[in-house]
Amino acid sequence: MTRAFLLVAVFLITLSGCDLFSTRTPEPPNTTNTFIWTPATTPTYLLQNFTGTLQSLDAPDYIRAFIGTTDSTSSGTKSFSFVPAPGLDQTSRSIFTNWTVESERAWLSRLSSLLPAKSQLTVLLSNEVTDETGSTTASISADYTISIPTSSSTVLPSVVQGSFQMQLALVTTEQGTKEWRIVSWSDFLPKSGTGPTWTDLKVKLSS
Repeated sequence: MTRAFLLVAVFLITLSGCDLFSTRTPEPPNTTNTFIWTPATTPTYLLQNFTGTLQSLDAPDYIRAFIGTTDSTSSGTKSFSFVPAPGLDQTSRSIFTNWTVESERAWLSRLSSLLPAKSQLTVLLSNEVTDETGSTTASISADYTISIPTSSSTVLPSVVQGSFQMQLALVTTEQGTKEWRIVSWSDFLPKSGTGPTWTDLKVKLSS
């Protein structure tokens, strides 16, 4: 009995030393991309998705804000268009002749590749005006300031400023849901001051 008792005691001491039932220290959450896409059932949600994916340099989700080839509207299919800010030379303006949603993905992907890992943009919008011109159409205009965490090794601007106006459409997606999408985007020079615009940034990243 004494020998059996000693064996049980040794087993219990060994087991407690393994600390099998101790609570693990929780791992820190992945904060590299904290943006969560929200179905764009309103123009406001669409703008939140647009700025959120832009800030996080998330090109695959960023282009979801634009009308796609599988989206349909009450007036048939539509394609995306971008109107650059005025003042471009003819060569730069020609870049936007056949600008598509894929062009939007490409410039943001290239920007991400030129910045340090886990970089984020700072996107500030002001003077926002949303006008729902009908049950299936709307427009959004705003002034913008985008700060880019550039380094001395890049030739990108650290800040771009201007204003934009976007035309939106309520589409039926491939999944059968109703969501808002950007159909056209016009860029404008800043109302005061000078400096590179969103158009200028796209030119640099498309050349």
